[in-house]
Amino acid sequence: MQDKHDKCLNPNTCLCAVETNHNATTFKTNFDKPLSKEYFDEVKEVNAEIDRGPKMYENEDFDLVANLIQSDYSFVTIRENENIWCYDKIEKFYKPKGETIIKENCQKYIRKCKKNYVNEVIEQIRRNETYIDSADLLESKHINTQDGILNPITFEVESHSPEYLTTSKLPFTINYTHTHNTKLWRHILTIIDPKDINLIMELIWICISWNNPFKKCFVFKGEPNTQKTTLADILVWVIGNDNVSREIPSKFLGKNEFSTSQFINKRMNIASEIGGLTENMLERLKSLVGAEDQGTEIKYQQGRSIFDSKRFVFLFTTNKLGEIYSSINDNSVITRFQFLIFRNKIGDSKANGQWDDTFFTDKEDKQSAINTLVRFVIAYKKAKVKTKWSNIAQTKQILKEEQPIEDRYFEDGRLIEKLGGKVSLSDIRKDFESFTSHKVSNQDLGYILKKHGINTTRRSNVRYVSGYTINVNQTRLT
Repeated sequence: MQDKHDKCLNPNTCLCAVETNHNATTFKTNFDKPLSKEYFDEVKEVNAEIDRGPKMYENEDFDLVANLIQSDYSFVTIRENENIWCYDKIEKFYKPKGETIIKENCQKYIRKCKKNYVNEVIEQIRRNETYIDSADLLESKHINTQDGILNPITFEVESHSPEYLTTSKLPFTINYTHTHNTKLWRHILTIIDPKDINLIMELIWICISWNNPFKKCFVFKGEPNTQKTTLADILVWVIGNDNVSREIPSKFLGKNEFSTSQFINKRMNIASEIGGLTENMLERLKSLVGAEDQGTEIKYQQGRSIFDSKRFVFLFTTNKLGEIYSSINDNSVITRFQFLIFRNKIGDSKANGQWDDTFFTDKEDKQSAINTLVRFVIAYKKAKVKTKWSNIAQTKQILKEEQPIEDRYFEDGRLIEKLGGKVSLSDIRKDFESFTSHKVSNQDLGYILKKHGINTTRRSNVRYVSGYTINVNQTRLT
């Protein structure tokens, strides 16, 4: 043992003290009595400390170094691409930094460390019972929280451990014994329509559980200052900003190989103004929300990654729905959308983007309110309440109610086709203004008619529409 170190690390327990009898003046052991388990544990700890001493190994000892590193760290190797992930003992989840951890430790333990022997260590660790399928790690059902692993079936919380394969940790705690702080919950109730509370609970749980079995895309629609963004921000607080992407629709509804790459390892994408989506973009969105897994390329990385849309939420916040009324004309597309209409408008003086700075007394107050909200959602899921999603007829009715007034004039059949019919633009204008209670110029009305495929003709300085008549049986909008 003398060649391992210059002096005893602990002269009372180091084995070299027994073998060489040095430091005999301080080594006191009564060999007439059996040695205790504590004695051997301490000896084992000291010898392990010796093994971990700087530069204790030669390059040819790569197998010993591999075992030593693997005794200190938990690794998994993705079978499909051989990437090594390492369990972060502080963060309590796996990170794709396995090879760099191994290389750093090789440099620490091996004298004159050479690259080819480092590769031998890496390969030995890979082969030593670390291989798993990518789905085991990247599609894990475990919910990693600040105080443990939440079981999504029993809702029990287990201690953090490398055996739970997770790649992120949510920023809330579950601790069921904490006192409730309901201020955030009560604020949510002032934002949404009470009948939509179950939908909000489901949306929060989808984000927490990383599972969207209902294949829904959510749309928050309302006038300015109805706190759509506020509710979206609360969702981000629950799952953490690192788990959210903010890609614009024109980017991820394209067809290039990178269009969904920003969603890998994310739980939700928040975008605004859904009204500009074309029929092709809506069809693409439908396929992302409810179809098969999407292969995608990630820039600067080799190979393809899988974007599993059934574990993802697309959330849109918008003031107007634009052309979406006419674009969503397929029932299979409609079933993918869940619209939530925000009607509770606040005054301009209260519309503050930093509202939470004054709403909460401090960071602890904010976090306890978030934790309480999560516990309420868990209680809702425990109760196994059956959420009533909007059916096709209800969604169409929501779309109709939220249509711009000028579109509803045509949707409700006020101006109808009639063979040989003829009506002047001034008469249409009077009827339009009476029906919608909105003033409109002849020029603007001409644009509105053209948008709906109706052209005007001028004769003797009078503009009129041929082949149409006003349906006097329709009543004005209220």
